[in-house]
Amino acid sequence: MARSKSKHFPEIGDRLRAYRVGSNQSVDKVAEKLGVSRAAVYRYEQGEVVKIETIARLGRLLGVPLTALLGADIEFISNGIAFFERLRQIEQQALSMVVLYGPVAYVLTSPEYDGFLQKALAETYSKDAVSTTKQLDSLMESLLKRKANFHKRKTGIVSISSVPEVERFLTTGLIAKSGLSEQVSLERKAHAIREVRHMADLLRHPPMGVQVGLVIEGLPVSGFQIVRQQDRSIVVTSPFRIGDIPNIRIGVASINDMDHVVQIHEAIANELWAEALTGEVAAIRLETMADNAEAVLNS
Repeated sequence: MARSKSKHFPEIGDRLRAYRVGSNQSVDKVAEKLGVSRAAVYRYEQGEVVKIETIARLGRLLGVPLTALLGADIEFISNGIAFFERLRQIEQQALSMVVLYGPVAYVLTSPEYDGFLQKALAETYSKDAVSTTKQLDSLMESLLKRKANFHKRKTGIVSISSVPEVERFLTTGLIAKSGLSEQVSLERKAHAIREVRHMADLLRHPPMGVQVGLVIEGLPVSGFQIVRQQDRSIVVTSPFRIGDIPNIRIGVASINDMDHVVQIHEAIANELWAEALTGEVAAIRLETMADNAEAVLNS
C-alpha cells in the first residue's frame, strides 16, 4: 500500500522558518518586505498560511521554489544553516533514526563537543563578515535544540561510523582550515581523543535505544540519514558536515520521502550494520586508536 503523501500546513511553516533563518533575514525584515505585520510572519511559520499567493511571495523573497515550500517535490537545500534547521524540524517528529555521518552522529556527541564545533565553524567564515556571529548563533541554537530533543524524546538511533573517519578525526580534531596555531591544533586533537573515548563508552554502556556500529572501510563521502516518523520515512543526504572538517557553506542537501529511495538506503544501512563491529570489540578498537593518537600527541 502506498504511503500517504499528504502535506500539512505545519510542515510549510517549518520550511518557511528554516529558509528564513538560512537567508539570515529577521522576522521584521521579512514582514517589511511583504508589507505585513511581524505577527503575520510568525503565524505563517506556525503553518497558518491559507493563500497560495502568500506562499509564492514568500518563496520569491527567500529564493525557494514554490514546490519545495509545499513539499510537492524532492527538497533541495544549498544553505547549511537552513539545512540543519530543517533536519531539527524533521527529527522532532522522529520515532527512530539511522545515521551514516562520521565520525559519530552529532546527537550522540558529548556536551564538550559543541564548544569546539562552534570554534571550528567560525573558522569557515571571514572574520570581517558582519553577520558571522548571528549566523553561527542561529546554527548552534538549532543544533543544541536537536540534541536536547533527542535526549528528551529518547529517540531510537543506529549510528554507523567508520575506522578511516575516526582515524582522520584523531589526526586533525575539529578543524575547518589549515594554518592554525600549534596550541589550537593540540587542543583540537586532545578533544578528539576524549570524544573517541566517549564513543567507546557509548558502545560499552549504550543508553536505551542507542546502537553504535563501527565499519572497517570508509562510508560514503556525503553520508545519509533515514528518519522514521509516524506516517512516513525520510532520507536526508547532505555534504554539510558538523563532524571533522566541518562544512556549512558549500553543497546541496536533499530531503526525500519516496518509497523506493527509502528502501534503497535502508538496504545499504542494513548491509553496513551486518558487517559492523559493535559492543566491546568496537570499544576496544576505538580505545586503541585513541591511545595511539595520545601517544603521538605526547611524543
